[in-house]
Amino acid sequence: MTPFRILLPAICAVFLFSACAKTPETVVNKGIIKKDTTWRGRVIVTGDVMVDKGVTLTIEPGTEVRFRRIDEKSPENLFGIESPYYPEAELIVRGRLIAKGKPGREIIFTSDAIDARAKDWGAINFLGSEGNEVEYARILCAYNGVHAHGSSVTVRHCQFVKNGVGISFKAEQEVKDAPWYGKRSHLVITDNIFARNKGGIGFRNSDAEISYNEIRDNKFFGIWAKEDVKAVVEHNEITGNIKGVFLYQTRGLVIRNNNIYDNRRYNVACADAQDYPVDFSNNWFGTINREKIAESVFDHAEDPDLAVISFEPFLKKAVDYRR
Repeated sequence: MTPFRILLPAICAVFLFSACAKTPETVVNKGIIKKDTTWRGRVIVTGDVMVDKGVTLTIEPGTEVRFRRIDEKSPENLFGIESPYYPEAELIVRGRLIAKGKPGREIIFTSDAIDARAKDWGAINFLGSEGNEVEYARILCAYNGVHAHGSSVTVRHCQFVKNGVGISFKAEQEVKDAPWYGKRSHLVITDNIFARNKGGIGFRNSDAEISYNEIRDNKFFGIWAKEDVKAVVEHNEITGNIKGVFLYQTRGLVIRNNNIYDNRRYNVACADAQDYPVDFSNNWFGTINREKIAESVFDHAEDPDLAVISFEPFLKKAVDYRR
């Protein structure tokens, strides 16, 4: 995994590269991709682009994908803004996305605005889609960098910075006529960096393998698990977030062998509706002082209506979260 210390220079290099390099440029307007397609060079996306069912979009190493800033009333929207779509320009994947960069030739997904900011574009939005791979990519200034409803996606060796939420995924339970209604998402999220987003990883009623990630300095949460999940979270560095791990009616979460420490408000926090106990034993909380660990956990001890979060036995030293 790319060390965090080189993250900010790498981001600056993205914009320097964009301004100076003579890269072939392709403009992709609003529409549906109906046959297997490959993107390379610099791709400017002016509105919603959907990869149709049965179609594969391949993005080559070193490609830079830039999204124009639009609003919810723009004619560049393919759909309305009701779930699961965004009012901003987005890449909607009903077929399959293969976006596999290489070290030193990462794929960039970002805003096309000079004054780029979080939520300039919507998401890489997977809807009822299988077999997707996103590797060695930098995903910047999105509403949700990767978003999935009833889809399977593998995300490896990526950097998520300055997004609303880095990765969010769920089982579709709102749009009853969607073909993927009721289907759980399954994400493998490993060897990534999530930094300076509003949230790191959020998921609901879905399955996940989350390992060897650096999740730091996000404004609200590092990981937010909601409701019925089948998730194993291990060997992650979770620090500097307002809340390291946030729980909402969470059950089925296995979380062990992580470094969860020095989060600004709580290392672990229950939402008002969290009435299922969760086992956080065998994690490193930055200290071997039990009282200090307990102070960093918001649960039944603070509010009798909440569940108990157990954290003993706790690890006596930090785990290695890089490989």
